[in-house]
Amino acid sequence: MRHKLFSFINIFGLSLSLLVCLLIMSQVLEDLSYDTFSPYAHNTYRVLTNITELKNKKQYQLASSPLPLKGELQRNEQVVQYATQLYPALKGNATFEGKKLPVNAAFTDASFFKVFGFGLLSGNEDDALAVTNGIVISKATAQKFFGNANPVGKTLDFGKMGLYQVTGVLKDNPGKSHLDFDAYASILATEQLRKSNVLPALSASWNTLNDGYTYAVVKPGISSAAFQGLLSRIQQRPELRSAEGSISFTAQPLLDIVPGSDNIYNEISRGNVWAKVLTVIGVGLIILLAACFNYTNLTIARALTRAKEVGVRKVSGATRMQVFMQYIVESMVIAFAALFFACCFIPILQPGFHFTVQLMLFAGVFTFITALAAGSFPSWILSAFKPVQVLKNVSVQKLFGNISLQKALMIFQFSLSILVVMFLSVYYRQFSYLGTIDTGFTAANIITIPASANDKIFVNEIAKISGVKMFNRQSDDFGIRGSGSLQLFLDKPVNGQGIAADYYFADAGTVPLHGLKLVAGSNFDNDNAAAESAVLINRKAVAVLGFKDAAAAINKTVWLNDSTQVAIIGVLADFYDKGAARNINPLVLRNNEAGYNYINILVNAAGKDKTLQEVSRVWKTVNPHAPFEYEWLDQKIAARENQSGTYTQMGFLAFVTISIAALGLLGLVIYTVETKQKEISIRKVIGASVNQLMFLLSKGFVKLIVIAGLIATPVGLILSVLFLQNFPNRVSIGAGTVLVGFIFLLLIGLVTILSNTYRASSANPVKNLRVE
Repeated sequence: MRHKLFSFINIFGLSLSLLVCLLIMSQVLEDLSYDTFSPYAHNTYRVLTNITELKNKKQYQLASSPLPLKGELQRNEQVVQYATQLYPALKGNATFEGKKLPVNAAFTDASFFKVFGFGLLSGNEDDALAVTNGIVISKATAQKFFGNANPVGKTLDFGKMGLYQVTGVLKDNPGKSHLDFDAYASILATEQLRKSNVLPALSASWNTLNDGYTYAVVKPGISSAAFQGLLSRIQQRPELRSAEGSISFTAQPLLDIVPGSDNIYNEISRGNVWAKVLTVIGVGLIILLAACFNYTNLTIARALTRAKEVGVRKVSGATRMQVFMQYIVESMVIAFAALFFACCFIPILQPGFHFTVQLMLFAGVFTFITALAAGSFPSWILSAFKPVQVLKNVSVQKLFGNISLQKALMIFQFSLSILVVMFLSVYYRQFSYLGTIDTGFTAANIITIPASANDKIFVNEIAKISGVKMFNRQSDDFGIRGSGSLQLFLDKPVNGQGIAADYYFADAGTVPLHGLKLVAGSNFDNDNAAAESAVLINRKAVAVLGFKDAAAAINKTVWLNDSTQVAIIGVLADFYDKGAARNINPLVLRNNEAGYNYINILVNAAGKDKTLQEVSRVWKTVNPHAPFEYEWLDQKIAARENQSGTYTQMGFLAFVTISIAALGLLGLVIYTVETKQKEISIRKVIGASVNQLMFLLSKGFVKLIVIAGLIATPVGLILSVLFLQNFPNRVSIGAGTVLVGFIFLLLIGLVTILSNTYRASSANPVKNLRVE
């Protein structure tokens, strides 16, 4: 029965650790697979921009680069085979036959297909983007707008950004890509957009660094150093030098974008960074290492009951290598049984998990190495038993020496478990606290609906519904994400370096609907034709721009993104437009008819479900071909901020680390009890009580847990404080938070220790002494 218990404990512990490792391995393999399907993956580079500000010695790196850089690269044909560029300026709503949907698009050129290996289901890759107003769209976008009809030749209306004819439909990517746009339009269209002032005229200058993303495929035989040399020559242009700072370029291999660095700003998309990848790998290896040591401890403890088996096998002629291989094979069987159960549990914990051939090959090799590492030491010890000693019932505890290593490991395991429980407690309290903070804007009883082509008719009709209090239109909802960032200038810019600010397009209804506080100036006027030349800013923007106070900023002129001149007509009190977990940044609200993606409707709390039905009826009347899609804004924000998935993951990690620590302690307790059976029996014969024996056997283990607590508590406190520094609003750490992990693990340890020591202390001493 004991052997079955040991086998179960070993398999269970290894299953937990291998399960975690499989999940981590799957994520790491996915991260490493980004852009590998590109036909020139190993010869493709993205050009990063390095900015050095001489005044304050600050340096930072952008994923973007000036738009003219692509043409300069193309002229160096001896080094560059292909060059392409993405200019993600085509973001907003597109309309087709009354159906208006948000589309995230970028301008690019025909070389895009050659560089990245994207293919078309319909259309011709060579000329799809050679047409001035051509656009290729994803399958998902085609389905949303056109259903099962062939979209090629049909026209999408992007408002002020123009009309674009669909010239192709993209195939599904054959693998992961760091690019994830809904559509790609011909970059030839941007010239006319600049002439008509829809796009900033200076966006095509060398000093505008935030707009373009430049990629180049170097010719075979050209090294990365040679390409970097070309970039070094280009960066000597006088336009890239000024008294305020300098600009340089760095070649980043395509396969290094994801996983990438967290220190690169203005990323075109965000995948995992190396710091996160290495962290999860480290966590997995630590958990697996702890499980391996548990296997070793339990196998050694079990060896005391298998000593005679080894002696008989050796007397029968078995060599040490044969005995060694027997236990190695046992280790392999247990490890692969653990892998089997881990694979069975994964779909339960993560529905839809995909087992790839690559993953299972890695898992098989990984499990083999794990079994070898975990089983080698106990197998070597077991095979070293001398048959004369074990068959004479000589105590074999000397064969194992001291257990300092096992004790050190147990301290490490319990320290890790205390850290995880403590951090989970801090994490839960922090996000619970964030949910209680006033964000400064109203989200309750607000229906949010994607905009349509008939917005004005729709809002005029819903204004007649008795349950509707007011409505507004804006580019993105508060509490979800901003519409993006822009550069803000007090004077007409000459070098493209301004003050970074978040922005939203919003109409006059935004301030009263969301309950925003206007501290100076006035709100927008939707009926004023000049309203689009006016902006509202927040107090943070006032301070960053250097105005004395809010009143001093009113009617001042600023420039947006180099060339758009606007007037400040009002100043808003600061509010957490992206949620209380994020800092308040300088903010700009601009009235822009073409930029509205959502309609928000504030309704009376009483009878709001009935009002929703009325709104739905009006929508179906005004937009008969478009489905009525809505969300309650407060629920939408709550879903975004919901941390239940993270709680589950961290809870599972805590369960794994605590289980492995408890198993490690169990192995050490069993080992100690087995080796001290004679001592326990003698002490009991001469009068020791069960309580005295339990105290004698337990005090050393309790001491180890206390040491683990003394180590883990200050470390956990430091890590928790560092974690909380990421939040502008943070919870305080009290004694309860600090001690929760230690107390919880102490209780688990006491249950594990006392249950085993009680059984040993209560055993009949005659039975144990009879065999001596």
